[in-house]
Amino acid sequence: MNFMAWAYWTDGWYDDSLMPNDEGLRRCTCGQFFLLQDMKAVEEGDDAEGDDLPSTMAVPDEQLPECFAQPVSAEVEVAARLGYWRYLNHDFRSAYVEHRDAEAAPTRTTWLTNNPDRRTWWDSLLRRPAPRYSRPEGGPFTHPPYEPTPEQLADMELLCELLQQSGPAQHRHALELAELYREQGRFGAGSAVLQAMVPKDLGTTGRLIARLIEGKERAPMRYGMCAGNNAARANRAF
Repeated sequence: MNFMAWAYWTDGWYDDSLMPNDEGLRRCTCGQFFLLQDMKAVEEGDDAEGDDLPSTMAVPDEQLPECFAQPVSAEVEVAARLGYWRYLNHDFRSAYVEHRDAEAAPTRTTWLTNNPDRRTWWDSLLRRPAPRYSRPEGGPFTHPPYEPTPEQLADMELLCELLQQSGPAQHRHALELAELYREQGRFGAGSAVLQAMVPKDLGTTGRLIARLIEGKERAPMRYGMCAGNNAARANRAF
């Protein structure tokens, strides 16, 4: 499976990926929510020919709050609230991208003017790449203020409670828990979650969240990854 994406966000969202942006939450034709991992295989020759089987399409974001009123299990509610948390961050995501594009445009334009594509036909034949722009060290980097709404704060608080109940900080949602604390401005709690993890499990995202906590930064951040020396390394936030 290809897990690469054009861009990643610290809340777990990713742009232009071949993988879905969800926690495997689905909805049966009867209206009940379930997780893909809980589906059972239908044996060949069963009465169900497929028409009455649940859809395996992702649940629309607008329907996620319906899951809160009829949670089947804690795992299902966690999946729904994780999806809703990321959905509520989309307005900030849009503002962030627009702000970053506007701020980076002058520097990018100047670079492209000074570094035109001078490849010859021979270079093209050899498939030599064109010059590629990357944000220079020390270049301007700002973003719009992150001001979560009361609905977002309430959802994040409830999600933190659910994740704390699911086990120690080493559970599979530890990074999400640390990020939730950070976005609420609860930097000490976020740092404690990361410190309880095995260092090798922090990965690119965990290390970035740790740096943002250290800088008392609350905003969800966009970043990239690229392969190098058989390992993934983070580009700077962009």
